[in-house]
Amino acid sequence: MKIRAVVFDIDGTLYPNRSMVLRSIPFFLFHMRFVGAFGKVRREIRNARPIDVFRKVQADFLARRMKMSSVSRSEQIIDRLIYTNWERTFRGIRPFPNLRTVLDGLKEEGYLLAVLSDFPVEAKLSYLGLEGYWNCSLCSEDTGYLKPNPEPFLQIAECLRVSPEEVLYVGNNYDYDIKGASQAGMRAALLSSREARYPEADFVFSSYSEFFPLFRDCLL
Repeated sequence: MKIRAVVFDIDGTLYPNRSMVLRSIPFFLFHMRFVGAFGKVRREIRNARPIDVFRKVQADFLARRMKMSSVSRSEQIIDRLIYTNWERTFRGIRPFPNLRTVLDGLKEEGYLLAVLSDFPVEAKLSYLGLEGYWNCSLCSEDTGYLKPNPEPFLQIAECLRVSPEEVLYVGNNYDYDIKGASQAGMRAALLSSREARYPEADFVFSSYSEFFPLFRDCLL
């Protein structure tokens, strides 16, 4: 089926992960215990089903792991540290070289563009200077489930008003992005410089200067 839309992950896909890691070092060091526990909660919650209200469940998992007195206290801490303080570390981060060339080219050729990330997207797109490109943007938390669960992928396709088979998903994490997109019925492109086998990726590219030749081959 013809590709009509290209959906991008954000972290590590629109900008280098090392930029975020370097800027986050003071935050990680100052909140080391919290960061370790929160990372374990995010991995744990990817396998949790069913989920009613995502952030309530996330706060409950963290409260139990850190032995907090209440879930509401846990939710307040996550909101302050992750969704406010940590998000500010993305100010000044620059997109990958040649990314804008790819986005402009895709728009000119009539493809729908969207972003789908496991964390809130709007502030990051603003910090990256990439606000104007997207037909849809979605944080997978809003679907109730993180990648690689199918719900986020299916909802972004619904937002774009296309079938999953008409979407190419571009991400940098093979297990979450590529396997999740593929299992939801999408085509998938992996941004990676590692030499390894990625059987569920339609193509692998190491920089955006390589994107269009591989993308066109994928369409044949």
